[in-house]
This record gives sequence, C-alpha cells and structure tokens, in this order.
Amino acid sequence: MNVFAPMIRRPIGTSLLAIGLILAGWWSYKLLGVASLPTIQAPVAFVSAQMPGANAQTMANTVMAPLERHLGRIPGVKQMIGTASEGTVQVLLVFDFGVNIDGGAREAQAAINAAAPDLPSGLPSPPQVFKFDTSQFPVLLVTLTSDSMPTDQLYDLANNLLQPALAQISGVARVDVFGGAAHAVRITLNTAALAAKGITSTDIANALRAANVTSPEGILSDGVTQMTVTANDALQTPAQFAQLLIAVRNGTPVRLSDVATVSSGPQDSSQAAWFNGIRSVGLQISKRPDANSVQVAETVRARLPELRAMLPADVQVTPIFDLTQTTKSALHEVEVALLLSIVMVAIVMLVFLRQLRPTLIAMVSVPMSLAGAFVVMWVLGFTLNLLSLIALVLCIGFVVDDAIVVIENIVRHMEKGKPALPAALVGVSEIGFTVISITLSLIAVFAPMLFGNNIFTELMREFAVTLTATIVISALVSLTLIPALCGRFLTLAREIDRPPNALQHALLRFDRGLHATYERSLDWALHHRRIMRWQPLLLLGLTMVLAVAVAMTAGGGILPDEDVGMMQAQMNAEPNISPTQLALRAQQIAAVIQADPAVRDVTTTLGGNFGGGVGNSASMFIDLKPLGHAPGDRHAGVKDVVARLHDYFKQLPDVNVSVTPMQFANFGAGGGSGGQGRYQFQLNSISGADLQLPTLKLARQMRTMQQFRDVSTSFDNVGKQQLLEVNREAAARLQVGMGQVDDALYNAFGEHAVSIIYSDTNQYRVILTSSAAQTLSPSTLLNTYVRSSQGTMIPLSALAQIRPTLAPVSVRHFNQIESATINYNLAKGVSQLQSLKLVDAAMAAAQLPPGVQRQYTGDNQQLAEAATNAGLMLLAVILVMYVVLGVLYESLIHPLTILSTLPAAGMGAYLAMLVTQTQLTLMSVIAILMLIGIVKKNAILMVDFALVAERERGLGAPAAIREAALVRFRPITMTTLVAMGAAVPLAIGFGVGSELRQPLGIAIFGGLLVSQLLTLLSTPAIYLWQHDRREHRAAKQQLRAEIRRQRTLPPPMPAVPGSMPSLPK
Repeated sequence: MNVFAPMIRRPIGTSLLAIGLILAGWWSYKLLGVASLPTIQAPVAFVSAQMPGANAQTMANTVMAPLERHLGRIPGVKQMIGTASEGTVQVLLVFDFGVNIDGGAREAQAAINAAAPDLPSGLPSPPQVFKFDTSQFPVLLVTLTSDSMPTDQLYDLANNLLQPALAQISGVARVDVFGGAAHAVRITLNTAALAAKGITSTDIANALRAANVTSPEGILSDGVTQMTVTANDALQTPAQFAQLLIAVRNGTPVRLSDVATVSSGPQDSSQAAWFNGIRSVGLQISKRPDANSVQVAETVRARLPELRAMLPADVQVTPIFDLTQTTKSALHEVEVALLLSIVMVAIVMLVFLRQLRPTLIAMVSVPMSLAGAFVVMWVLGFTLNLLSLIALVLCIGFVVDDAIVVIENIVRHMEKGKPALPAALVGVSEIGFTVISITLSLIAVFAPMLFGNNIFTELMREFAVTLTATIVISALVSLTLIPALCGRFLTLAREIDRPPNALQHALLRFDRGLHATYERSLDWALHHRRIMRWQPLLLLGLTMVLAVAVAMTAGGGILPDEDVGMMQAQMNAEPNISPTQLALRAQQIAAVIQADPAVRDVTTTLGGNFGGGVGNSASMFIDLKPLGHAPGDRHAGVKDVVARLHDYFKQLPDVNVSVTPMQFANFGAGGGSGGQGRYQFQLNSISGADLQLPTLKLARQMRTMQQFRDVSTSFDNVGKQQLLEVNREAAARLQVGMGQVDDALYNAFGEHAVSIIYSDTNQYRVILTSSAAQTLSPSTLLNTYVRSSQGTMIPLSALAQIRPTLAPVSVRHFNQIESATINYNLAKGVSQLQSLKLVDAAMAAAQLPPGVQRQYTGDNQQLAEAATNAGLMLLAVILVMYVVLGVLYESLIHPLTILSTLPAAGMGAYLAMLVTQTQLTLMSVIAILMLIGIVKKNAILMVDFALVAERERGLGAPAAIREAALVRFRPITMTTLVAMGAAVPLAIGFGVGSELRQPLGIAIFGGLLVSQLLTLLSTPAIYLWQHDRREHRAAKQQLRAEIRRQRTLPPPMPAVPGSMPSLPK
C-alpha cells in the first residue's frame, strides 16, 4: 500500500501546501537572528572584583583567596582558575557539562555573599558574577576622535550621549566605553604644605566627604503654601573645591588651594586609547542572543551619521573592527552555493535524462527543503551562524538526492511505456522504502550530535538539527510533491516523437557509453569478487595511514586558521614602566604596525575601565586592507603579515610584542591568558615545590626552538616595589596604629575617589592623590604624616624605614593551588597538533624535576578534548547506523555490506587533504560524518533493489545484485555528481573566513570521488559474500553427502571376464 498515493493523486492540493511552506519559510528566514556562532551557554562563569591601589599579592591574599575558598565549595565545579593583578581579581569557574549555568551563577553569587565578611572593606563595589555566552562577543567597535576636546570630555560624550543612544537600537545588548575615564575633580596634595600646616591626607579626605553632600533637607508648609528646603551642601566645580575651608591654624583659615592643586581631568589619567595615533575613546557594541548580528552592525552604522550631527564639529566617529564580516561572507557563499547547486542539478539531470521537465521538477526540492529548515530553526530559536549556514550549503547535496532518485525511477517506468501518473505511483511504491531507509540512516549519522555534555556536541547541536530537519523535509517532498508534479506535468511522448538533435545524440552516446563501461567493470568485479571483498579492509588500513600522514605533514587543530582581515597585538613592557612611558612606547609600536602596507587602521588601548591599574601592557586592534589584487588591497595573507611584524618586533629589547590573527570561529580568542600567546599550558606541582625555576627553565628551552614564537611565562613580570617596614614598638610608643598608617598612604598615593559630585546627567568623582606619587624617592613615603591618638603630627620616618623588594605583577591559582602558565605562538607552517608534541619534547629536554606536571589549558585543552570526543562520536555514529540498518533490513549482514562503503570515502577524504595539505580539524570531522551519510546511500540503493528482486521476482543473488547495480548506476552517479557540485564552492574558498569552510569541501569532494569509483564495484561483491558462503557450504554438504552415500553402498562385484576358458568335463 502506498501511503503517499492520496497526495500524489491531488497535485493541486499538494502544490498549495508546498506554497504555504515556502511562504512560512520566507517569513521565518526574515525573523531568524544572524550570529557568528551558535548561542552556547557553556557552563562557564567568572567572578570579578576590583580594589584600586592594591598590588597583585595583596589582591591574591585578601580578595582572591577568600573568594576561592567559598567558590570552591560549589558542587559541580570542574576547574577554578584565579588571576590576581594590580587592583583586579578574576576567578574563572568551569562547571561540569550538564550543569545549568543559571543555577551555577546563583550558587556563585551565594558564595560571594558568604565570603563578604572575609573581604576587605576597601572594595569600591561587591564582586560581580558574569556568565559566559557566545552572543556576548562584540559585533562592532566605534571610535571617537577630536583635535581640540580633552579626553575626559570626549569620554563624557561617549558615555552620556552615544552609549544610551546606541543601547536603544533593536538587538543591541550592551555598549561598553573604553579608552579613557570619566570627568573628575582631581586634588593633588602638596606634602610639604600639608606638613607645614599640620594637616594629614586623612584630614583632607574627611573634610571633602563632610563638605560635599547631597541629601534632602525637608519641607515647609503653613497650611496654605508648601515649599521644599534646599541648601548649598554640594560642591560642583574645581573653583568651589579650591575655596573649601580645611582648618584654621593660628587664626588663619587654611583652604584646600593652600595645600593642594585642584584641577579638572579624567578620573584615571593612565587609561587611554589612540586611533591611528590620535587620542580617542571607543565603544564596544554587543548584540542580544536572538538578534541578527549583521543587521545590528548595519543599523549601528546607519545611525552613526545622525548621532554625529549631535556632536561638536571636530569630533569624528569611525566604525572599526567589524566582526560580522565572516558572517556576511558565509551568507554570500550560501547564495553562491545555492545557485551552483541548482546549476549542477540542471546539468546532471539534462545529461542523464535529457529532459527539461524532470530537471525543473527536481529543482523544486531545494527551496522547499530550505524553507522547511528555516521554519524549524525559527521554532527552535536557532540563528543563522557559521555552522548552520555550512549545514544549509551541504544539505543541498542531500535534498536533491531524494528527488533525483524518485524522478529517475519514475522516468524509467515511463520509458517502458507507462503513463505519468501510474508511473509516479509505481515508482514511489518501489523507491519509497529506499528513500525512508536513506533518511533514517542519515538521521542516525547526526543523531549522536544531539546528545552528550561536551563542547563538541554543544557546538554541533544546531548543525545536526538543521541537517536532520532538512533531510526529513526533503524525503517528504520527494515522496509527495515531486511524484505529484511528475504525474501531472511529466510527459515523454512529445520528446520521443521529436527527432533528437546533435546535443541529445551526444548526451545519449555519453550515457550509454558510461553505462557500458560500468557494466564491463561490474562483470569483471563480480568474476573476481573474492579479490574485491578485500578492498574495504585494505582501504581501512590505507585510511589510517593517510590520516597519520595528514596529521604529521599538515598538522591539526580545533578549527582552521582564518584570514578574517583583522589582527590583535599585545605589547608587554618591563614591569615597572610608568604609565607615561607605557603610553609613549605603545604609540611607537602602533605606528610601526600602521606603517605596514597591509594595515588599514590601528586602535591602541591602555587599561580596560574595570577599576584595575593599567599595568605594563597595551592592546591593539588592527584592521587589515581587503585581500585582493587591486592597488589599494593587501597582497599578503594574514600569516605573512604576522611573520613580517614578528621579524621586526623580535629585535626590540625593551618590549615583547605578540601579534596574532583574529580567529573569530575560535570564540573570538586572539590570545591566551592576559593577551599573551594564543596557545598555553600550565605547570602544577603536586609535591608543593616552587615552580619558578622549572617554569623559566622550560621557557628558555622553548625559546631555543624555532617552531615557537612569543614564549612568555607568568614569572616573567616581577616588578620592584617599596616595602615600608613599620617598627611596631615605635608606633605603639608614638600611639600610631597600623590602620592610621595604611589610611595615610592610601589617601596620599591610592588615587581613589573620596567624594561624589551629582549633576543633572551623571555622577562624577573627586579623586585624591599626592604630588609625591610622581617620584620614586623613598623620602616621599617617609615624609608622609599621620596623626597620633593624642593629635600629634608624626612623620612616617619616625616609625618606619623603606626597603626595596620584588613582587609578582600577577598571581595565578589553579584549583586554589599556585600554578605557572606558559603562553606561546607558533611559527608559520607549524600546526597546533604538532605543537603538543613539541611541548613534550621541550619538557623532556628541560629535565623538569619530579612532581611537576603539565596540564593543557585554553585552545590546547579544547583540542585534546575535541579529539577524544570526535573519535567517540564517529564510533557512536557507526554503531547507531548499524542498529538502524539492522532493524530496517532485519539482517546482521546487510548493514555490514552497506557500511563497507565507508573506508573508500575516508581514504578519498584523507588523500585529498594530504594532497592539498589541509589540516585535521573539527571541519574534517564534520566532513567525514557527511561522507558517512552520503556514500552509504549508494549501497542502500543497490542492496534494497536486489533484496526486492530476490523476494518478489525470485531472482538469484548474483542476477539480482547485477541488475540492481546496473539499474541504480544512473541515480547513484547523478546524486554523487550533485553532492560534489555542492562541495565545489566550499573547496574553492572565497570570501572572508573561507579557510573555515574550505576543508569541508576538499574532504567531501575527495571522498565522493574515490567512493564513487570503488564502491560501485566492491558493494556487489560484498553483497554476494553470504550467497557464496551458502553456495560453498551447500557444495561442501553435497560433497559430504555423496561421500557418505558412497560409503553406505555394498562393495561392487568383480566383473566376469568376457571370454573364459571352458572347464574340463
């Protein structure tokens, strides 16, 4: 019974349903969000805390350690990595996959609340928890520059005007301002004047807090009229603060201007940014998880001219670092791939069927399947991202396959003389089970991607669901709409009556010649089928050899290295460099980068507006010119640009500059921890031994190896500091407490906010600092005065002395244990997979002491986990497919026959990768999975036809499989050519970020080519293995039976001679 017959008999109703699906798909496509990656809420959160003025060790002891003690008690925490630097602490929490990140964030917040009593009171705000989400990646950066406006005013324009306006744009989630600080009133104390007046920095801080308040004063009412009471209790301008009365000495008032310089300036003078060498302020724009990143970036760009008109005339607004370029290129490639696939379908159908109407009907399946996929993606809340777009490109080869198989079977019956509608009904009834088998086996390929708790399955879930939905809809379209259209519109009579032209004659000769060649090859393979049965095992061994060869020569990684036209650079100077010198050196490095002929613009930043210090590093965002051959284009790839800059920067003795290409598919990571090298690993001491000497020794060994670049360690930055050693007995004798000493130092040198100015639009800080902070002389600290309990002014020189010491710039913990980190980049031509072996070789050469263990983190950890997960995924796919095929065919042998086609595809894929030197990456794994789904379809088409022929027509196995191979040769060849055509635009690679998609096309093209040549001959031979085994067993049994029969017969009588002499009488 043909369950699809009612829809086939009603072509108008079926067509109207199809039109409705296309309209729903078009509407869903308009509503879909566009992003670079699938929205993944990985089980990762981080806790951030700031305390300006504190060094790294103080932050580690007083902030990071209490937080880690409480955060470490959260159930499900897999790793906890803490980093303390000047004024800042960040603790990264990695939960087990399967843990709900929302619940994990709530647990982290509860742990922070529990740790509050243990945290210092000087924290300006409580620690905050942030959840990791791929949608948080910025889509666009915008810079503001001005020739005349001070940077604090420029920052206020960005913060008060542009930030709220951009945040209101539909789809924008956050707008962060960087590269400067808000306007503030800065009070710089004169330590000599303070000492002369007998005033301490603590007195100044208390006076500022008391004199600048904003609070309600009450209401007056006489029963008739009511008025509010106000007072001039707030100070607004530097002039008002300068006139503030601090104290009275000998009857003379002491005002703030007598002991300090009051000025207007940025809240943090060290934080800054430059755009092409001009001081600037930047805005970083992030989108919402469900928003269209391309549309958000374009909307922001369209809104900028309107906002620019609201700014002063000399303020320039420039959009830079557009991170949606990769997504735009992927969208463009989808369009090209769609057009190319339609052209390939038309060419293939015309070559083999030589009819226009079957060609047009087959092409209907492409928009129908894509429309259904868009509806499913919208219902499930998916986005159009790099992986789902790749799925749509690749599924074109799948969706056309079913239509070709159905149409070819219908045309075959029509060529035998049947009318269109009966041919459609009979053709679908014959091929229906085959199409369902192919569909279910394809689902079995991608079903394991929907389950599992690891980063691989999280990344591939949308990819797998999109492909599965497209495949199911394609099967339904092929079994309903396609035969309905064939039964209504397909006719061969007119074409048969009309004499064929020269092109049709040529195509007919080509078709018959190809078929005849295959028939001769098939007969040879069936005659030598014992030899052909060894082909899968030989190909499996060859696949393993080629895979190892690809890994050794081309290398591997998580994802291919992309050229998205953007780079990041990190400059690290010596630890004790001043902010002024750091800014000067950063501008010099940025100028060198900008002078490169491939660079379009450079944005340089110091600090991050997170309350911490600038430290000794600067970051640079680099836009490259478009890659091309025009005069204004760049002619070198991003790796060549990186190598060119590296050769220059390695000659600089005072700074370490690391330049890395922007790898947006690798979660936007341009570097490792702290913006150092892209790859990293850490050393842990299970024995508690000091890690500094082993770490530095291993780093020296790695620097001698040419394969590594930009090697740095967490022990490289050890800075000098002034240690104030207080004589506690002297302090007690003078009645001075340690708290008074700390307050005096913090008020003088902490550069912190002591009061808040409230305005109509924002709040500004009053920053207290000291002129002595600009000198390194120990006397500046010792000449600071504190007030004893009796009110006496005591210089610190009376109770303390200064001793220089060394301290780390950053402190790192792994699971609450101190660890060391080594970051590095790779030389051109060295893959990430090869670097893991090189690290092991360097460790062996460095002869690290016992108890020091290596643990990969970051990209290296993801590579190790992805390799394990990918192997398990392939095994799971093959096992699930075997079970599904076994259930469908009620056989344990036929699924093995179908799966025997896989080694040929794997060998072809790895051979193509070896020839083109394509790395082993996640894209290669996807290609292998796709090939598993495609090539086993060839075997299903032959096996299913042969089984039906044996069961219904009583043919013997050799005759059945031979007929099946010859009848199915044409649809198998057609579907393979179409799938290869869909892979061509991926293999060629064009557009920004095409390197990500190129391995897919290369592996699929090579796998399909080799499998088409080999499996059409090996599958019939393997199919006959069971038949030959039964025949052989039957022959042996017959021989044994004959032997047993011969043994049971009585011995034969001797023959009587024909002429015997007569006996004598």
